[in-house]
Amino acid sequence: HWLKYRLPKRYIRHDSKPVCIGQKQKWFLLKLTAAESSVDLLHSSHPEFDDWRWVSYWYPVRQVVSFKRDVYRMVMKEFANFALPLTYERRPDRRKRRA
Repeated sequence: HWLKYRLPKRYIRHDSKPVCIGQKQKWFLLKLTAAESSVDLLHSSHPEFDDWRWVSYWYPVRQVVSFKRDVYRMVMKEFANFALPLTYERRPDRRKRRA
């Protein structure tokens, strides 16, 4: 199914056409079965990415801009059922809140 987020009002560019108020996405979990050296981000004449790297599983949730965080957390929790071994922590660390 589609996952959606809305841009905070301060990020909406009303002078652009069409006006973007958010995004809907479909996420896919893939497994790299080739050598890392086979990853070619320049294969397209208009590459979307200019770099890549391996990171710890929950890193994207911690690093993404706040208005996308709920979508990232939902996807990573769902993917954890397939991507993480049973012995690995499947939920992001929850920081203790001060009373």
